[in-house]
Formats: sequence, C-alpha cells, structure tokens
Amino acid sequence: MTPEEFQRVVLADPQLAEPIQAAAESGRSKQFGVLTEAAVIALMFPVAKHVLTSFALPWMQEAKRYSELQRQKVHEWINARYRYEGFDPEQAEAASDALLERLESTTDQSARTTWERLADLFAKSEDAADGD
Repeated sequence: MTPEEFQRVVLADPQLAEPIQAAAESGRSKQFGVLTEAAVIALMFPVAKHVLTSFALPWMQEAKRYSELQRQKVHEWINARYRYEGFDPEQAEAASDALLERLESTTDQSARTTWERLADLFAKSEDAADGD
C-alpha cells in the first residue's frame, strides 16, 4: 500500500479518518503549519503502517500485555525511523500514543472490522513487496 492508497482508503471511511486525524493532531507541531486533511493523514502513513503491520490490533491480544510491550516497541521504532526521516520523534510518539489509545478503546465491531481490513491491506502490500 502506498501513501496515496492509504490516503484514499482513510478518507473514504470516517471510522478510520477521524481517529487517524486526531492522532496526527496530537503529534503535530507548528513546524508543519496549516495542512490539508489529506496531508495530515499522509503524515500518519508510516506510524499507522508500522503499528498495524508490526503488532496485532489490541483486541486481538491480551490488552494489558499489549499496551506496555507494544508501546515500547513502537517508541523504539519511532526513535530510529523518524530521526532517519527527519521528523521529531516526540511528535511521532505523541501521534502513535494517540492512535494506540484510540485502538485500545475501540469496542464497536464495525470499527474493529474496518481497522482489521486496513491492517490486511498493509500486510498484503508487505507480502507483495517481499515477493519482488
């Protein structure tokens, strides 16, 4: 899945768009200025991709164990990846924390199904990239 495909999928589904935009806003600083909705979502592509492909969704694991272990792994990834990409790791951590909190509190089955579909799209694109 490319960042552009991610934007299209997220913008087409309010159950994805609202939490991802909220998470992005949590980590955004004034350095980015005023951004369009699509641009805000694009900033979340690497965080969302990593969270959804590297870890199962919270409701698919024991919640307490997930929250502590997975958050630490996400923070380690952010420190390495975002410095390389030129982003502020603190902003990326705030955005990923907000996204993880939202995922952990998702109880609506249709919302969970939507997030699972997005995770499947990421996994399929990872599998296709591995096969090249």
